[in-house]
Amino acid sequence: MGMFVTGVVAAIVIAVGASYITRAQSDDRPVWQVYSTSGARVDDPGHNLVGPGWTGEAVVRSETGEPAS
Repeated sequence: MGMFVTGVVAAIVIAVGASYITRAQSDDRPVWQVYSTSGARVDDPGHNLVGPGWTGEAVVRSETGEPAS
């Protein structure tokens, strides 16, 4: 029982410490502005990512690569 209480107290102390540290570093800006990176941008998906012949239909192919009937 003592280990459980110690674990709960440690989790609370770590959470309060992390909250204090991140709040001190944030400059009163929202977290999405503070911790954003160029890798998190999704506004430009690039070129045709599925190929020019893609119709959206699922096609089952045989072992020879031909569409199965």
